[in-house]
Amino acid sequence: MNSNRVIVGIDGSVAGDQALRWAAAEAVRRRANLTVLSAYSVPVSPSEEGYGLGMEAMRERAQDVVGAAARQLSELRECRVPAVPDAEHVEWEVVAGTPAGILVSRTGPDRLVVVGQRGLGGFDRVVLGSVSSAVAAMARGSVVIVPTDPMAQVSKSPCDGVGPVWRVVAAVDTDDQADRVLEQAFAEAEDAAAPLLVVHAVHPDFIAGPYAMVTAMSQEYRDEAREHLDRIMARWTEKFPRVEVTTEVVTGVITDVLRERLSRHDVVVVGGRKHSALVGRVLGSVPDKLVRHATCPVMIAHEPR
Repeated sequence: MNSNRVIVGIDGSVAGDQALRWAAAEAVRRRANLTVLSAYSVPVSPSEEGYGLGMEAMRERAQDVVGAAARQLSELRECRVPAVPDAEHVEWEVVAGTPAGILVSRTGPDRLVVVGQRGLGGFDRVVLGSVSSAVAAMARGSVVIVPTDPMAQVSKSPCDGVGPVWRVVAAVDTDDQADRVLEQAFAEAEDAAAPLLVVHAVHPDFIAGPYAMVTAMSQEYRDEAREHLDRIMARWTEKFPRVEVTTEVVTGVITDVLRERLSRHDVVVVGGRKHSALVGRVLGSVPDKLVRHATCPVMIAHEPR
């Protein structure tokens, strides 16, 4: 195992269990250690299940969540599921504090934080709540949000389970954050032995604006964008020669373009920091929209700090 670490926040919900499965498989792909973490705090609103319970009771609930997760991974090992790290490479933590704050504090270089899209039950909201949105926005390193997969809930086929990565899709601009997104995307594709699709979208407002009648200029912009993208890509294809890569420069809203192309066993990689309001860029709202609507895990490549 190397020094990298995958950290997954769990809460006892279906979303948390599926995040655990994906994170376990990711730790194997990265040859990384896995930390399974359940954070808890005392609910302060009468509308929250668990209101009136003390810190000790909440800690015991969180310990039960971790215990159930440990049994789940153990059962998977007994079934010889390959995408589960050996027990000696898994650490278990029960931590007092706001779950989002705890997970954000764990983000950083050489760490990947994984969390389910949302909790479903009352205790899920107490323990995890809207953690996915908070971590996606405030992380100081890369984070993956795993959506709830209805097919994995009902299917008995291993092929339908959460965990495999069949393709990596990267949404890039031609600005300085492209390298950060591509570094994550190429590494993920290599670790998963999966093909990589790199997409740059030209926002339709650019073409429908003052240059609507100048179609040659629109095509020229796309050609320039592809040339710039090809120059950026050359650095990474040279570094990752085993990764099969396809690039697309298309017209459309990037979130719509991505959702048309994504399937449940993809991983989509997007930049995390906010952009200036220039058309054709992956805007600051893209991660949030994808987290709420994508059917596959969303990797947000924040700049480490």
